[in-house]
Amino acid sequence: MRHRRLIVLALAVVALVTFAAVAWGNLTGSTFEGNDGNLVVNTAGNKDWVNAPNLAVGVDLPSGTGDNSFGQGAKEDDVNTTVVAGSIPNSKADLARFAVSGETVGANTFLYLAWSRENQSGTVNFDFEINAAAQPDLTTPGAKVLNRTVNDLLINYAFAGGSNTPTLTVRKWSGSAWGTAATISGACSEGSTNAATVADTLGGNPSVNRPAQQFGEAAINLVCAGLIDSNSCAPFTSAYVKSRSSTSFTSEIKDFIAPVHLSLSNCGKLTIIKRTAPRGLNQDFSYSTTGGLLASPGTFTLNDTGNSNADSAGNTKVFDNLHAGTYTVTEGNDPAGFAFGSLSCTGTGGSSSGKVATAVIVGGSDITCVYVNNQQLGAIKITKNSVKPNTHLAGGVFSITGPGSYTNSVTTAGADGTVCVDGLAFGNYTVTETAAPTGYFIDDTTGHTVTVDTNTTCAAATYIGETFTATDTPKTDIVATATAQVAGATASRVTCVNSASVNIGNSPQPSSSTFSDPASVSATGLRPGTYTCTIIVDP
Repeated sequence: MRHRRLIVLALAVVALVTFAAVAWGNLTGSTFEGNDGNLVVNTAGNKDWVNAPNLAVGVDLPSGTGDNSFGQGAKEDDVNTTVVAGSIPNSKADLARFAVSGETVGANTFLYLAWSRENQSGTVNFDFEINAAAQPDLTTPGAKVLNRTVNDLLINYAFAGGSNTPTLTVRKWSGSAWGTAATISGACSEGSTNAATVADTLGGNPSVNRPAQQFGEAAINLVCAGLIDSNSCAPFTSAYVKSRSSTSFTSEIKDFIAPVHLSLSNCGKLTIIKRTAPRGLNQDFSYSTTGGLLASPGTFTLNDTGNSNADSAGNTKVFDNLHAGTYTVTEGNDPAGFAFGSLSCTGTGGSSSGKVATAVIVGGSDITCVYVNNQQLGAIKITKNSVKPNTHLAGGVFSITGPGSYTNSVTTAGADGTVCVDGLAFGNYTVTETAAPTGYFIDDTTGHTVTVDTNTTCAAATYIGETFTATDTPKTDIVATATAQVAGATASRVTCVNSASVNIGNSPQPSSSTFSDPASVSATGLRPGTYTCTIIVDP
């Protein structure tokens, strides 16, 4: 924006006073060189505009018909305004660039601001507006509604021609108008314009030489000045600069440089994320907290269910607007089937020790801590034996059902008659033999509970998982036959019974009381026991 006299910055109300800049000094608690009138660091370890924290820079549109301004008699108190092009009076200070920066050091929050202009038109009167809410797009023409919040700040930077010492005053937004101007004490602020030509590289933009009094800067301790409370968060997210048609506060607003994002808060944020390995398992994990706002209620739970790669509200807890201080989050006991895997914290002030995440919050902190718990997986080894000692059987079929909808069917194989299943979530499983090896009876068709609670695999060098052993009984076939050496010379009758005197197989033969040659009884699939066969030959 071209030809402006005033720039407004939104900050809190304080009493109107003039301060004298102290050459090469910094505000107490800050290392920012805010009153040397240049953009470079003069003392090692300090900050200036070349390394300003949380820096945001705005650049004015070129002078002429393309430059924009507020039109139609806009005043500072107006919320409803209009952006127009090419109507900036040539007599006003022609802005070039502006910058805002800020940081929190201990209990103090510092705001740094700077401007540069295209000419040396003498008196400067710039307003910097600092807002909690983002502003509408002011780069396009038309009607606009400004977003203002109670206690937004309007900081006026003014000096008379020939002076390098600015006067800083501030007004607060009441909800409908800017309040009474108050001077920012010299004990809480400092500032200066350039006494000699400086290279303007604000925001890394191309270097432009600015003769004396075409660059200015200031630093303000917002807590010291009473503009924010050290115990409140007071975030500001937007800043822009304006000029008025005269020094009168009620005069018409003209040129401006469009708003830029401002990161300025004396509070911070802590984010806790819970992930399972593998991801997405349905399991609640409990946490306890200490410190400030985290002390009550002091507990919360997270669950990673349904998450494959991304995180969700269910496995994420965000603590925002945390005042400066130390906070801890501790994960509780491992749920059954899970073991603590890792905890990592990113962001300045974040650290971890075991299950404890510690966050040292300062203004602007953004710390994220991620907990990972590994699902514990066990195994079941099934052994199939014969009732006969030291005999292993291959070919037994077993069904395994377990937590959730888990189901599996396995067959014993190999000389040792075993089969192993792993990757099993901890819990109770039911193992049932559903088919015996060929030539054997299933001795037990009952489902048996096997509790998996040991983390292992089938391939472990020393198997330490759960075991299940089942025995089967071999089957025996019996054949009893009487045959005459000379066909038909004799006739016989065969009867076979078990120990309960119950006929077995096709006994007796022949089935009637007659005799035949040959006569034979056969019985298959008999369990071990005592069987008696009686043969009567040609009675």
